[in-house]
Amino acid sequence: MAGKASSTTTLVARGGGTARPGFERLLAAICTGSAGAVLAIEASRLARNGRDWHTLLEFCTLVNSLIIDEDGVCDPKLTNDRLLLGMKGTFSELELSILRQRSQEALRLKAARGDLHTSVAVGYVRTSDDRLELDPDRRVRKSLHLAFRKFAEFGSVRQVAIWLCDNGIKMPIVVYGPRGRMVEWRLPRYNTIHRLLTNPTYAGAYVFGRTGSQVRIEAGRKLVTRNVRRSQKDWEVLIRDHHDGYISWQDYESNQRTINGNANMKGAMVP
Repeated sequence: MAGKASSTTTLVARGGGTARPGFERLLAAICTGSAGAVLAIEASRLARNGRDWHTLLEFCTLVNSLIIDEDGVCDPKLTNDRLLLGMKGTFSELELSILRQRSQEALRLKAARGDLHTSVAVGYVRTSDDRLELDPDRRVRKSLHLAFRKFAEFGSVRQVAIWLCDNGIKMPIVVYGPRGRMVEWRLPRYNTIHRLLTNPTYAGAYVFGRTGSQVRIEAGRKLVTRNVRRSQKDWEVLIRDHHDGYISWQDYESNQRTINGNANMKGAMVP
């Protein structure tokens, strides 16, 4: 929080990922002179990365703002206080990095065993011992088998979606609401069928790391694009025959070649 003693206005700075609107409002308040001091439960908690933290210290030095936390009052103009604040920021950044690394490693170890299920694809249910089993609902299973059969017949994702819609055949989708995970029935869209046909889960495989992140610099800020599709050779974990599938692994790979060929306009003509 930041504010002058003569004012009741306070600003809250939160670490909310790469973009930090609250932290930027705090810097703006300091630069305009409306914040005489930065109040924090723990000063190092404002230090999500070195750049933001040292920018805050620099601005406080220029406008004579103090930084106050439970350990005391620090004046960034003073060499000793500036050194202490810099060390707090460095330790905070290191701590966050270690915690992030440990949590990611724990996820990877669980995924390597095939036990990490962040979500369950439609057509499957998760048992009490964390295994995947085919959905006991016959209508769900029959509709998914129908989509795979029609793709083998048409060789086109779009044609499968059009055929299903023309015949008024609804497909199951998973939705999450107040009552938890539920299955709803809707006329399929292209993306619905595409996700179904490209998901290796339906071939009885467990996969972790199908998507990744890409980082770029824009306007001096780090921007992270998530859920970027990776090629199969870059998947972190691939366990075949992990559970019962709707199609075989060979059929899955054949479907991917057909879909990629259609996308690149290199595939054989489809009747």
